[in-house]
Amino acid sequence: MSEWYAVRTTGIVCRVGCASRRPRPENIEWVSDLAAALAAGYRPCKRCRPDTEHPQEAFRASTVRRALGYLRLGVSVSETATRLHVSERHLRRLVRQETGASPRAAVSA
Repeated sequence: MSEWYAVRTTGIVCRVGCASRRPRPENIEWVSDLAAALAAGYRPCKRCRPDTEHPQEAFRASTVRRALGYLRLGVSVSETATRLHVSERHLRRLVRQETGASPRAAVSA
């Protein structure tokens, strides 16, 4: 399934899960490439902003960058999680998603 959809009647391209009113199914065109949709004349939705970085991706990258900085200074994983206001389990999950390794392995690499 695609990450974006375009609405033929309004000329707007949205992220899947956009909070705006759902269009009729017959007016939806599934888009696999956002650049192609924009080149075809669709404009980005002003509500979900599909042309910018997704907020969850930005949070993950920022959190992992800060976590790796703390870990390089010798701070424990649990203390790092506390400082970043996330659970230890969630921190481990974020680091693995972003780097493909555990927090300690990511620091030593």
